[in-house]
Amino acid sequence: MLKIVCVILMAVCFIPMEGAHAASFKDVSKDNTLITEIDYLVEKGIINGYPNDLFKPNAYVTRAQVAVMLTRALGLQTTNVKDPKYQDVPTTHPYYKEIAAVQNAGIFDSATKFNPNATLSRGDMAIVLQRAFKLKGSESYFTDVSAKTRGYKEISAISSNNITRGYDDGSFKPNLPLTRAHFSAFLARTLTLSNPNLLKDTAYDYTYSYYSLTDKNHYTLKYQYSHNDDKNDVWTVTNLSSKKLFNDELLFSDGEFYGQANDAESSTHYDLYLGLPLRIGVILHEDEGGVITGVRNTVKATDGTVQAGGVNYNNVIVLEETSVYSDGVWTYYFVDGIGLVKELYNDVVIFELLDRTAN
Repeated sequence: MLKIVCVILMAVCFIPMEGAHAASFKDVSKDNTLITEIDYLVEKGIINGYPNDLFKPNAYVTRAQVAVMLTRALGLQTTNVKDPKYQDVPTTHPYYKEIAAVQNAGIFDSATKFNPNATLSRGDMAIVLQRAFKLKGSESYFTDVSAKTRGYKEISAISSNNITRGYDDGSFKPNLPLTRAHFSAFLARTLTLSNPNLLKDTAYDYTYSYYSLTDKNHYTLKYQYSHNDDKNDVWTVTNLSSKKLFNDELLFSDGEFYGQANDAESSTHYDLYLGLPLRIGVILHEDEGGVITGVRNTVKATDGTVQAGGVNYNNVIVLEETSVYSDGVWTYYFVDGIGLVKELYNDVVIFELLDRTAN
């Protein structure tokens, strides 16, 4: 009877719920730092909620649930699967096909048992995600992870791809079991990994419409590449109406970080500074230390769409920035190889790319 109840409960969590959305779950607050990732998986139909509008974010995810989510996320074939011959996963098991599919794909090991109802540790999460998505990355450092740790290379791979940063004390906690919310976050981040070139193309001149929140005036600005100062691309900004110069724009990227700044005398840091590669979710939290505190940066999409200057752009990086010091929301839209195409403050368009011409 206990086994039957467990199977029913597992099945319920994968029953599609009409109009399911993370914000509609009673137990997922709109302030939850993982809501973007949970939203993404729910909207893609990769994970669903429970009856009574519950998601159960703090419940431990099981190995069977992970198999189902990975099968859906990767679009694995579930017909004519080869029997992995797990003693605890007979062909009558409700998720036999999905478990067989992930084993056939080399994501889970061949073994005597699969332990479908067991939890998945953070270390095992790194292993299955690295195998599923063929992630590559450089060595990373956690206080509780060494070359002797099971999954050391895989943990390094997910860390260097910004899928996880570990804990504030420098640890990774590889043996800690994962909750539904945390596995959802790691999977959604992996699915949305993007390493775009956010710099403006120096072979072009850029023309933007600009609305100043300071003087409430509209301007048409021309950005022309000037030089590289041994770190930043320096762009000269001209008001086309008055022919007066605005402050230069400084853009920096080394493949691991992107930064942009207004070259004013009082400027001592980048106004926007992002770690690469990007993935959806919070990438800078207001409680973190650094030059700018109180700011939260959230990547809302890496495959978004936007219209700017009459052009429809796809595969857009959509970034939101909020601050504890104001109620305003800045939204940036970047396109790979082009750079910023649009910027909003709340619902007001601040920058919009009008034209690019070869220089």
